[in-house]
Amino acid sequence: MDTLAATARGQEGPAPQVWVELPDGQTVTAEFLARIQQPSGEWWCELRLTVWAELHLQGGKVAPEPCEVLFKAPARLVTPIDGTDYSAVPTRRPGPPIHDRLAAEFTGRWSLQPMPTPPGQKPRRILHYENCWLGDQEPTLTLDQARRALVEGAEPCEGCGAERLNELRFPPGQTTT
Repeated sequence: MDTLAATARGQEGPAPQVWVELPDGQTVTAEFLARIQQPSGEWWCELRLTVWAELHLQGGKVAPEPCEVLFKAPARLVTPIDGTDYSAVPTRRPGPPIHDRLAAEFTGRWSLQPMPTPPGQKPRRILHYENCWLGDQEPTLTLDQARRALVEGAEPCEGCGAERLNELRFPPGQTTT
């Protein structure tokens, strides 16, 4: 059982129930596992619904078996059930944007190492973090300059963590075309 489910269930049994509207308009009860605030500010709910599944037995027999389905739904489609205590349901808010996490992790400088290429081919450059033992250039680039170099075709070094910058390929304000 995952941590969120265990937290929401507590020691006494299943998580509190809510009504949830399904895409076809049906309303069913589901276990309320977590409230989740999206980076946009919109709220979603993590829910668990128990449905039937096939249990294949020896001899080709099939028996019904409960099966838990975890899913998320917009909070606007979830309705509390009167008299139910939701105080144990955890609330999750978004962490810092990935750019901020990378900036906190990579506080140093970056370098671009030119690689030998045959005449007439596009020059190759490898991006290294300042403590990389493979880099042979003075690290002078900022995080945003390093990310821009990747966008412009530099290859991230796999030895120093530069490939992590692919998590956020485009600098703030730049979009794909």
